[in-house]
Amino acid sequence: MSRKSLLLSRELAESAKSELKKMGSNALVSRKLEAITAACGFGITEVAKVFNVRQMTLHSWIKHFRVSGIEQLKAPPSRKRKSILNDSDKAVIKKIIDENPQVTVDFMVQKVEEILEKKISRSSMHREMKKK
Repeated sequence: MSRKSLLLSRELAESAKSELKKMGSNALVSRKLEAITAACGFGITEVAKVFNVRQMTLHSWIKHFRVSGIEQLKAPPSRKRKSILNDSDKAVIKKIIDENPQVTVDFMVQKVEEILEKKISRSSMHREMKKK
């Protein structure tokens, strides 16, 4: 049987469980919280094998969670995908929606291609329209 890590405690596991319940659909953070919770019961070595990460990676997740909570487990903004629409493009989209609130996603995709000369997927347009 493996030795218990000094990084892990019952309180840390309970905190990770409660944060996991509050989490939305952020798969990256959920995976890290699940690994932290599992490490309390099964040990870092076993959990690292199951989650297919190095032990040092799991150690760093635990340390980050202990020090600064869930914020440190989130991906930095620089790693997120950049939008092809800038702020002025989004303002044009908002203006079109304000003029005609019943506009469809397909119509908006066509308008963006015509006006802004940018190709955008239906799902990206739908996401932008929900923000307005």
